[in-house]
Amino acid sequence: MAYADRISPVLRAAFELLREAGRPLRPEEVRKEVESRVTIPAELRGPNAHGQARWWAQLGFRTGEAASIGWMTKRNGWAITEAGIRALDDFEGTELYRELVRQYRARRLPPRPHDRPGTTPPPDPIPAAFEQFQQNLQYARQLVDGGRNLERLAVGSFDVTDLYRAAWTQAVAALDHWVTREIVDRALALALNPEARRPPKFSNLSIPVELFERIHHHDEPLGETFGAHLEKHFSFMTFQNPEKIKEGFAYVSTVNLWVKVAEVLTAQDARSPITADGVRTRLREIAWRRNNIAHTADHDPQRPGRKAPITAAEAEATIEWLEAMAIAIQQALGDPLPAMTPDAADELRAAPVTAEAEPATGPRGKRTWDEPSFLQAVEEYCPAGVRDTLLAVYRHAESHPSFHEYYFGEGEYPSVTAWFNLGSDKASVWSIYTGPAKSVLAVNFGSVRNHGASRERMTRLAERLGVLPGSARLRDQLESADYGKYPSLQPDALARPEAREVIITALNEFLTGETPH
Repeated sequence: MAYADRISPVLRAAFELLREAGRPLRPEEVRKEVESRVTIPAELRGPNAHGQARWWAQLGFRTGEAASIGWMTKRNGWAITEAGIRALDDFEGTELYRELVRQYRARRLPPRPHDRPGTTPPPDPIPAAFEQFQQNLQYARQLVDGGRNLERLAVGSFDVTDLYRAAWTQAVAALDHWVTREIVDRALALALNPEARRPPKFSNLSIPVELFERIHHHDEPLGETFGAHLEKHFSFMTFQNPEKIKEGFAYVSTVNLWVKVAEVLTAQDARSPITADGVRTRLREIAWRRNNIAHTADHDPQRPGRKAPITAAEAEATIEWLEAMAIAIQQALGDPLPAMTPDAADELRAAPVTAEAEPATGPRGKRTWDEPSFLQAVEEYCPAGVRDTLLAVYRHAESHPSFHEYYFGEGEYPSVTAWFNLGSDKASVWSIYTGPAKSVLAVNFGSVRNHGASRERMTRLAERLGVLPGSARLRDQLESADYGKYPSLQPDALARPEAREVIITALNEFLTGETPH
């Protein structure tokens, strides 16, 4: 059964419940009622890698996407909008879910360097910015749930309320990270669309001469090169204070941010109108508490030597408010610019040749890395288990009959991509990225999809790799993205004793296009 067939009844039941209620419902109310209305498949009832029921985690993500495109709201509870009711009436069966995915992808996902043909995928390009934000908020919610459970057990060996403080800090960090990525995504979309109207602040961005020369004289792809510059530029900024957030979004939009956000939030729940200064005040209070937790262990100035009190309900309300505000920011800014066609993007470069189009040779100049430097990096940066797995995968490639070539990267740290003949075309099947923080194996589903691999073939590969730690949702994530992603197997998975056999067996099956009996 396809993923859409499994999750669609859950999504539809939630929408029908909200329509019948005619008022905002608390998430737990939705959960209990949906469970009573729908027979949830066993594979969705089980826990995901973070211990949460898969169907509930997925419903959280899908309703976040629905709120982002205006089908529902999440301020002061979940509520369906007129647009959501129309969608419920217009799209039957699995089409409701498919239309949600289509509209969200079309309206909310801006172009990224790895989404365009001819570019090398980054080490871990999934999930998208808003999905990552939701996942980070889910981690915070799990901390709150854990604290509640421990309070019921009357645990006294440590201060259980510290879990609520950790959740608070996690939620603010999630917002900070999302704002950064949202700004970078939108700035990159502006750069890739030369006809788009640019905010004055965007036009005043400083660009090093070296970056200009790399693009203009050395034929480096604009999206990849400028995207890396933007990420570096904005990574040094902190987006927790409302003034800093507005300042950041001014690079990519001329909207009067907090006024528009207040209008959006008020429209979502007219019973609780809020002003721009009300939004800013609430955000400052949340950021102040986060800083007090981080820097003074939540010292209570009114009670020297003691922590400020905090409850599960307060932490939970903060998480919900930050999610609602992020959705309102998206709606206030409007949809990102659409991705350019490859032909239009080529006009922005001095030459159309790229790493993926020409993996072995080309006019881009000498390689930064080669096999000796890559092997030295694996030896230096990788723990023994990770090193053994990565080297086994690396050495397996050139021993396979369909192997075509290695392409060594030009990033800050050594990397290598393996190209194979898939039958009708050549594609980069996997990439290994090394670094002091971690080393990963990226499986390039987006590349093999673009070069002729069948859905059945990609599905089998995702299923085989899904047995590794942290990959339980791999197939679902890939299906929801139409396999246009480049997921990475993380060190914890690579270090497992069985990882080498699992990965190589999966690759052998994929490369031959046959299922072993």
